Amino acid sequence: MQLKASNTAKYFMNDEFYQVAIDGEKLIVRSSVAEERIPFAVWDGSVRVRRGIVWGELEFFAHEHDGQRYSWLIRGLPWPQCRKFADQAVAAYRQWHQLQCAQLSTYLPAWQQALNQRRNEPVFLAHSKIREWHRQVSRDLTTLGMSLDEIEQRVPGLISEIGAWYHQPSVMLSQRNEAWVEAERERWNTLFKTLESSPLNPSQQSAVLLNDDYNLVLAGAGSGKTSVLSARVAYLIESGLATGDQILLLSFGKDAASEMEQRLKDRVGPAATHVTVNTFHQLGLRIIQEVEGQNVQLSPIVGEAKLKEAWMTDWLKKHWMTPTNFKRWQKHLNQWPIAYIKGDEELGSHVENPKLISWLTQQVEQLSLLGFSKKEIQQRIVEREDYPRLNSELALCWPCYQAWNDMLKTQGQLDFNLMISRATAYVRKKKYQSRWAFIMVDEYQDISPPRLALLEALCQQHSSSGNLFAVGDDWQSIYQFAGSDVDLTTGFKQRFPASTVTHLDTTYRFNNRLAEVANAFVQANPQQIPKSLNSLKTQKSNAVALLPQSRIEKVIEQLNRKGTAKNEVKSLLILGRNHYHKPELLTAWQKQYRQLDIQFMTCHASKGKEADFVIIVNVDEGQFPAKAKTMHLDDVLTLSDETFPDAEERRLFYVAMTRAREKVWIAYNAGGSSFVKELLEGPYAVSK
Repeated sequence: MQLKASNTAKYFMNDEFYQVAIDGEKLIVRSSVAEERIPFAVWDGSVRVRRGIVWGELEFFAHEHDGQRYSWLIRGLPWPQCRKFADQAVAAYRQWHQLQCAQLSTYLPAWQQALNQRRNEPVFLAHSKIREWHRQVSRDLTTLGMSLDEIEQRVPGLISEIGAWYHQPSVMLSQRNEAWVEAERERWNTLFKTLESSPLNPSQQSAVLLNDDYNLVLAGAGSGKTSVLSARVAYLIESGLATGDQILLLSFGKDAASEMEQRLKDRVGPAATHVTVNTFHQLGLRIIQEVEGQNVQLSPIVGEAKLKEAWMTDWLKKHWMTPTNFKRWQKHLNQWPIAYIKGDEELGSHVENPKLISWLTQQVEQLSLLGFSKKEIQQRIVEREDYPRLNSELALCWPCYQAWNDMLKTQGQLDFNLMISRATAYVRKKKYQSRWAFIMVDEYQDISPPRLALLEALCQQHSSSGNLFAVGDDWQSIYQFAGSDVDLTTGFKQRFPASTVTHLDTTYRFNNRLAEVANAFVQANPQQIPKSLNSLKTQKSNAVALLPQSRIEKVIEQLNRKGTAKNEVKSLLILGRNHYHKPELLTAWQKQYRQLDIQFMTCHASKGKEADFVIIVNVDEGQFPAKAKTMHLDDVLTLSDETFPDAEERRLFYVAMTRAREKVWIAYNAGGSSFVKELLEGPYAVSK
């Protein structure tokens, strides 16, 4: 049915609506310049009928939105038919509305029941569970042909809870899980109090109870991450969420894996017997051996630096015997020397040069780690200004990389990188079926893209029943040169939207004064994840001091004297950015000052260590932070997206400072480096 103005009436109208029609579940209004379709879901079912001097008017109203109410006014209509049309329109609307309500009476209870069922489960509610519900509601809305907002207009107040969970699932999920964790921690009070020598603190307890699809626990220095890992294994098993053989715990080194395995035996007991504790390489080899058979072995060359160096040297000698290859190297080194080696007439004598062999080894290892084709490598570097040099380096190294792979293939052996990449391929192709629904990773900040690819492949096999639980600290990500990428930690939430990120908020290692300096220093980089790390130990005096390098022995002497007076031996770590920063007098100090256990190591090697006192030496310009060197192919291929100056060096400095339990001295020559100047001039509580 339609109603429209006469030609005479239209003559007196400008661009106003002059015609209205009922078309199924919508109204259609027209003017001389436009036609507008008004679904019944937009119209609120009300219409105003008004008589003018000559003609009638109909005004249809939309639902109120943000305090405003839109309407459509149709003028110049024949008055005798206006009321009849309005009645028919309202009747059509009511019929449609009744049908909608009848359909909703089926869908709404089903939505609410499904939501209640998930919300009331006696577990940490994972994103995936709500995502399933969200998808079902979306499918039903498509069937209904309306949105939740339109339903709210039909039945005001009845779907406010459903609407909140649909429009803000992460917010509602977080609130629900926070309440659940608070209640659940009481159930496990005995476990939390007795598993370790000291009870777990509230942030540790909350971390143990996390069971989202993907979980990241940011564990600052000395915050008890190992306690969280062992407690979570105990919780999963005792709660019945998992059996021991469904749990995989991964670390990056053999020593760490062995320590964790022993810790589980001591803390959790027989229940943890079937928990798998592996390094990533052990896991890769396990997967490959199960698919290919037990004969697959690691090449003996891989684990022995001297054997690998000898292989590289032998390859280079043979490679240079071909004039074309030798000239390629000459041409490159003439333009871009490597390790101060030029492509002159003396080049042949450098075929065994340790620095050149080390450089070649590093390039091949990085190419092997990534496993990319030559074209893929070129695509990654082509936009750089130094592409000609980098592409030339690739041309030098690629034949060696190919020869390395051919050697492994011929001997039927693996290197560390093949262990990861081949295992990943088998998992992705489902040639290997994982039994581990719950995967836990220690020191997650050290993760590399290939290792993460293996984790993701394993997780996808149990996407509906398991999860990833990662523990690490972006503030302590210091192994970019070995392939780790801090972006994989700082960007965890973006990579895994169905995730929960929390942090351990208490350190048991160092005091509050040291924490104030170290925490503020590392967070000067805005790309680090901001978090609080409070100290259990408190004191008023400064715990960080700046020290001229020439006064180091005086500090050691004072510490030794205090130890003698108290008849106690204290530990002292002397840390250097590089091996050559080892003090010449170290051996003499170790013999002379008997009340101190004095050790030297590099800042990188100190990760995971602690001592009563720490002295960081040679914090000088060009030393710490290390001077930026010419970036070779392996450096460029491991670059993160960080833009903050000396970002990784800053994290390394934070690691060095936080090895100390009581106090740290920062020793420097002349004016010191930019780090020393920042500590002197910035808002840091340091003794000068």
